[in-house]
Amino acid sequence: MARQKGEMWQFFWEGAKENSTHHRAFCLGCIRNQLGRAQLHQQTVVLGEKRAMIAHILGGDHSCRYASSTAIYKAKELEKKEQKGKRARNSDGVEEDTESTNDSRLAPLKKHKAVNRVLKQQAKLRVFKGISIPFTNKQEKEVHAQFLRATVSANLSYSWVSDPEVIKLFLMFCSCAGDVILSRDVLAGRLLKEEHARVEEELKLKLEGKKVTLTSGYFKNSLMGVNVSSEFKPYLVDLYNATADKKDGDSMEEALDKMIEKTEKRYKCTVVGLGTDNDGGTRSGRVKVVQRRPWLLTFPCGAHQVSGHLCVADYFKENPDAGETSEQATAFIGWLNNYGRVRSIFDTVQKEQTKEVNTYLVANATRWTTHLVAFLRLEALKQPLCTAAITRRNDIIAAQVGAEKNHKDAAALTASAEEQLDLIEDYDFWRQLTTVIEDLEPLAYATNICQSDKACPDCVLLAFVGLFLYFEDLPSSRFDQSLMITALILNPYEHLDRFGPDAGANIINVNAMVVELYTKVTSRPPSGELDPHERDAFESHQLQWSREFSAAFLQYCLYTGPFKNWKDLKANFQEIHGDDPIIFWESMKSDVKVLELADFSLLILHIIMNTAGNERQFSHVKIKKDWLRNRLLLEKLESSLKIGENLCAHHYTDGLRDVRKPRQNRSEDRVSKLLQVPRYGELVDGSDTSDRSALVTTQRHWRAELNQWKRDTETHDNGDPDVEEQLLMELLAQEKEGEPIPYDCELEGSGDEYNGN
Repeated sequence: MARQKGEMWQFFWEGAKENSTHHRAFCLGCIRNQLGRAQLHQQTVVLGEKRAMIAHILGGDHSCRYASSTAIYKAKELEKKEQKGKRARNSDGVEEDTESTNDSRLAPLKKHKAVNRVLKQQAKLRVFKGISIPFTNKQEKEVHAQFLRATVSANLSYSWVSDPEVIKLFLMFCSCAGDVILSRDVLAGRLLKEEHARVEEELKLKLEGKKVTLTSGYFKNSLMGVNVSSEFKPYLVDLYNATADKKDGDSMEEALDKMIEKTEKRYKCTVVGLGTDNDGGTRSGRVKVVQRRPWLLTFPCGAHQVSGHLCVADYFKENPDAGETSEQATAFIGWLNNYGRVRSIFDTVQKEQTKEVNTYLVANATRWTTHLVAFLRLEALKQPLCTAAITRRNDIIAAQVGAEKNHKDAAALTASAEEQLDLIEDYDFWRQLTTVIEDLEPLAYATNICQSDKACPDCVLLAFVGLFLYFEDLPSSRFDQSLMITALILNPYEHLDRFGPDAGANIINVNAMVVELYTKVTSRPPSGELDPHERDAFESHQLQWSREFSAAFLQYCLYTGPFKNWKDLKANFQEIHGDDPIIFWESMKSDVKVLELADFSLLILHIIMNTAGNERQFSHVKIKKDWLRNRLLLEKLESSLKIGENLCAHHYTDGLRDVRKPRQNRSEDRVSKLLQVPRYGELVDGSDTSDRSALVTTQRHWRAELNQWKRDTETHDNGDPDVEEQLLMELLAQEKEGEPIPYDCELEGSGDEYNGN
């Protein structure tokens, strides 16, 4: 049976054990009155023994000033009892002692030789200590876990916990902090593994049973990041070291195949889409993976196709004047930022005219949207720049030359300054810069759309169509066009409204293309080897599923069956739930007849056609594996990245971080005109044709459409092109006519972010 506490413990808090018998006792009166101060008096802590606690409450000249009246009364009462018992024991002992030692004498005390004693002690950190309340075992574990989370979240070195100044800082908050500050080895070893295990279990619960899109991209030092996207959220699942790989088609096929198998086995999910960069080896490897896994939907990164192919390879190549103007503007911005005295003159004039000083933004060579932002800032500062170039020309040249005594070097500096000043005064330069900005705006906006976490295939298609309408050129052959067109058709707010009569969007073409894509996705055989009988049964079931899917899709196209009231209810549904097609198809899953169509639509519309998640992880890798931590092992780097990603998501969920608002780099009127794709029905004269369908709905018209289609087929000398190629090319040709009308599903955004919400 446990021993009961004494009566004095009701006025003290029990701490850790001071020795094998007694605990440390903290006076509650002192704690209540001094809690929150930097330091409590040492009198607060006493040995958890009755006489010591009584002495603290009543003790002579240094009695506790904060003890309650009840505590003082109880201490006096116990002190009297203690004194009475002591006098009784002394009286008995004195009588016996006097009888036996009446004539005895006390022995003289032994004299000791005096020596000089030197007090030695270990060096201490000289800092005032905070409140001295020890940690329990549970609290100690929580503190250790928080050390690891703070280290990863703030991107600190694992050795920061052993820094003396850090230890001093913690001791200022709590004098017992030294008891729970752990070592670097424990932080980077056991605790990192435990936290990584927790994050992995959480990720497995999120991905188990889900259909995901896998993307991969190169990091620094030949590292490849492997991400999966589920419900528009990217997650890092693996880091792959490709240092020893040849980076050709065969090696990339093997690497991508390993990524898919490892992801499906570890997280028990199904990979339905594969997105990569579009360099030679990766593109070849992606094609070979599809030959082995024909059910996969593959695509290159949409953002790279816009920013890399159009902006870099095509635009400046086809427009030399734009390339020259871009180089001149970039050189001028660099000249301003490199010469501080020259920049100060321009800043002075700028402040006189605008009452503020804006910096001169520098374009990033690996982020093409920053060129647009830099040129927009330069155009906004045109007036003060021209004023300074005209009125302060001699001062600017003098500031450029400075104290240079060499005549040759001084002449070169003078010529350089005059060249830049002549450029500022050149009207053709500013006119051409405005043209470059107008051309870069749709490219930058399309890049932001395509690198969003909600860059669905229909959004990517409409972005490219918008670029086609602007530049009248489109490198669309790199994409799986049937995937993007199917996503556009399965968007109930788009349907077939964007297709004209020459787009080949009749019932045969559209149904054949969509059913073919459905058959491809569902052709994945069950796990394990199948005998001939099982394979025949699987193919029979797949054929039956295709029939049911085709019937449901025809009902969707013709607005019959479960979809017959959609045209009338669309406006009210959109007003309540917005224009998100996911909500529409989730609600249609309650109907068994269209369940297969709804599941397929959700799969297609959840595919993200970019590697933006890999690009963000690439930025994190550059921070975590810098020149000070270049030897960080792959396992620890992967654990740190996953833990950091998990902590960041929890911060947003718990409201500890605010979602950064998109920057507005252009006017609302300009945004409303960028990348707009008109619906065909809206291009036809008459207001009553706004909801006109591209399909025929009567038997007479259907037969006429079918006969026309047969005649067109027979007249093609070179044979029919691919269905999806015909659909997209004729769609683009048709959409080029007429004034662009705003696209209802396109959202307003800035030149740097597109959140897709």
